[in-house]
Amino acid sequence: MVWASQRRKPAQQPDMRRCLVTGGAGFLGRHLVGQLLDSGRWDVTVFDVRALEGEERVQYIVGDLRDAEQVAQACKGMDTVFHVATAAPTAHNTHNEALMRDVNIGGTQNVIDACVAAAVPRLVYTSSASVVFEGKSLVLVDESQPYASRPMDYYTHTKAEAEKLVLAANGRGGVAVCALRPSGIFGEYDTLLVATTVRNAARGKLKYIIGNGRNEMDWTYAGNVAQAHIEAAEALTGPDCVLAGKPYFVTNAEPRTFWGFMGDVCQGMGYDRPHIKLPFALVYFIALVLQMVVVPLLRLVGRDMQSDFTPARIKITAVNRTFSCAAARRDFGYKPKVSVDEGLKRTMQHFEHLHASKQKKL
Repeated sequence: MVWASQRRKPAQQPDMRRCLVTGGAGFLGRHLVGQLLDSGRWDVTVFDVRALEGEERVQYIVGDLRDAEQVAQACKGMDTVFHVATAAPTAHNTHNEALMRDVNIGGTQNVIDACVAAAVPRLVYTSSASVVFEGKSLVLVDESQPYASRPMDYYTHTKAEAEKLVLAANGRGGVAVCALRPSGIFGEYDTLLVATTVRNAARGKLKYIIGNGRNEMDWTYAGNVAQAHIEAAEALTGPDCVLAGKPYFVTNAEPRTFWGFMGDVCQGMGYDRPHIKLPFALVYFIALVLQMVVVPLLRLVGRDMQSDFTPARIKITAVNRTFSCAAARRDFGYKPKVSVDEGLKRTMQHFEHLHASKQKKL
């Protein structure tokens, strides 16, 4: 990747905080950048592999987290670094261990080193609630829940390792750090949930409910996650403050049944809700065979099968995954401003072009 400032931004007030948002052109990053700018208190620079289109109020740095020198240059002079960028667990990336390791772990280490070298006062890291999930039900667990001893996939493993690196760096060079663990992020600009749901629903793959359908999951509107990042940064006053060196679960704090939420998305996009129940054991066995037998055989003959039908994804759909936000509420006043229903409404409006009625006209 080349290093390039894409556009000049208007002159900022001298008392504004300077922040860098890695991954600021992505899904969650766009929500965070928008809220930072709208607050009028932040001078924002975005570091990403692509520029954020349509936003004139920020400076863009096109770069790669894997390039330590690019990251080091980007962090100089910043008051806060929001490390949001990640190698997402798309069907294409799911089995790419090298990419996950190099971006999620190596890239995060580059960010830490750059913050320490530049004496950046605050580093807020976007982790994942999945770092404590290993396929078993979790019900309103708090941050005392240990890391998964057997992470479900490369993504989860690398996010956990990166979080450990960040938290261990608290106090190095005077840098104060914390990590936020959102669960089930959805909202405008998402490139995974809605697009994948629509694609599978259109192919008739979302008629089915895996298991009894009563399992609950915490879903989190992306705007609330962005809100939590800003609130955490403002409360992160030094390496000895109450939230420094700690992880925090961040959700909407209103769990929904997994299949109920998926049904809301399907219905909102013009498709039938899932309604045919399938035994979890059967579906999980098929996913295991696919991952452990079919995928390796295809690779032997030079073919690569990309699918989100994996054992890890199947377990997520059939067990409870809920988390307590009490610590975030206590330590930096987090209280989600947008409900799940309002978040879904905004999401459906944003993706109106993917509605089934629109597709039939093509």
